[in-house]
Amino acid sequence: MPQALFLAGTIVISAALIVSGCLAIFAGLSRRRQGVAPKEDGAEQGALFIFREQTLIDCSARAQALLLSLSGTGTQRAEQSPWLMLRDYLIPRFPGIDAALAGLSHKGCVQLDAAGAPQLSLTASYLNGLVHLRLSDCSDESALLAMDRLGYDALQKELRTMRFVLRHMPGLVWQENADGQVIWANSAYLRALEQGPEAETILSWPLPKVFDAPNPSPQSRLALEQEGKTRWFSHVAVTDDGCTTHFANPIDAAVQSETARRQTLQTLTHTFSALPIGLALFDSDRRLQVFNPALVDLTGLQPLFLAARPSFEQVLYSLRESRMLPEPKDFNSWRKEILDMELAAENGDYAEEWSLDSGKTYLVTGRPQPDGAIALFMQDITSEATLTRSFRAEIDTAQNALDGLEQAVVIFGLNGQTLLSNAEYSNLWNMDPCSDLADRGLSQAISVWSEACEPTTFWARLAEFVASRLRDPDSGQQRPHISGSAKLLSGEVMRMKACRLAGGSTMLLFDLHSPPYLNRQVKPDIDREIQPQLAARSDPAEPARASMPPVQGSREENARKTRTARHAGNRVRA
Repeated sequence: MPQALFLAGTIVISAALIVSGCLAIFAGLSRRRQGVAPKEDGAEQGALFIFREQTLIDCSARAQALLLSLSGTGTQRAEQSPWLMLRDYLIPRFPGIDAALAGLSHKGCVQLDAAGAPQLSLTASYLNGLVHLRLSDCSDESALLAMDRLGYDALQKELRTMRFVLRHMPGLVWQENADGQVIWANSAYLRALEQGPEAETILSWPLPKVFDAPNPSPQSRLALEQEGKTRWFSHVAVTDDGCTTHFANPIDAAVQSETARRQTLQTLTHTFSALPIGLALFDSDRRLQVFNPALVDLTGLQPLFLAARPSFEQVLYSLRESRMLPEPKDFNSWRKEILDMELAAENGDYAEEWSLDSGKTYLVTGRPQPDGAIALFMQDITSEATLTRSFRAEIDTAQNALDGLEQAVVIFGLNGQTLLSNAEYSNLWNMDPCSDLADRGLSQAISVWSEACEPTTFWARLAEFVASRLRDPDSGQQRPHISGSAKLLSGEVMRMKACRLAGGSTMLLFDLHSPPYLNRQVKPDIDREIQPQLAARSDPAEPARASMPPVQGSREENARKTRTARHAGNRVRA
């Protein structure tokens, strides 16, 4: 009986102990769920941060490396506390972290997954007044990642290079998430914020946007207004893994150049529109690129047709259909003229007058342009051509009138250049100075005359008369004309007269068609120095002819002084 009681008591006590142990286990598990953090395994991969409020108490090696990298990503990061740097890093990746940390003391433990990166997770736990933040990568490939020292050093060197490049890049680079919030930016972007109206909120998260454009296209231009000036940037956007990276490079010089070119083009356009000369500019493919209103007025082509950029041949065909081109004999010659015209315009040798059926005359000129382009200039010269034809008709009439005279006539200009002569002059002296390009004018003519005549003082007086140095001895005024005579080597006596024309030109007349008695009685003007020699050499068998008194010349010849001066070329200048 006592043994049975002892056995029963033992069973009851054992059952009570078992129940107590189970209750204790359940209580411990309950308390762990409420506030006890799991045991930290130092070998577990991830970055561990321990904070008391916002003060960093301790961190793992990977956490320290992360803080070191965050301190070098901006100009003001080095002055921030580890809590602010870590918070700025976690907010764009874990949008609900602020709400999770606010209720962490009641929940005990919270786990968050990164937005857009499910392999990245954040575990936050609260234990004895301390906040434990573990940032880990859940992917198997990166959880056990081994790297040798050389590879790590190369990776760090490349990382420093990339940071240096991004920090000193003149262009603005920033990254936006799927919601359009700026989650990363380089130093140039931050400097642009410091100079803008958002300078006071530059440290707020997310970062404010520099450009006002809400949704800029992937390739466009962005304008930034700062300090009363407009800065221009070329914009390129690249999207990858849910984030969009924007690149904005400054192009102020290019925009200014384009503005100056646009203004120059507008100025040229206004200038071309006011020109009376038609302009047609064809590119290297012979397509019409530029034309002015004068071309429409001169050719009658429709502006819509010209604005459609027709080819060179199409423009010429249209001109031919509207009878604005000289009509060739056949179509084959017309095709050849088009090719010749294009080739001549490329070489800059094309310049022709188009006489149209309407009576108008156009001067068309082709000029080569850079890059193989050609420009055609069309000018209405109807009035000039009519005036030129009128002048040419008058000149031809005057020339025919001079050629009809029996006297030889030649006209010299102020500089002694031969201006005009008639056919009788060419027959008399066997020379045509108007068609001789090597003609030297009066000096050459006097040399020819003196060689064909016996010596006379008239040539020297003529040279002074043309030079306006011969004056009347009584009045002292310039003589309006002079006259004289000369004897040709053939024995004929020739009367000569020089008259001053309006404008200062001099007309000289040679007359061989005198009455027969004049040729027998008139003696030429010769130098008095050689008159005795001629008298001594006269034939004694003709006393009557030797003693014949000379015919009295004009009053100007009689009043001539006897002083003479002989020069080279057998010319005598008085």
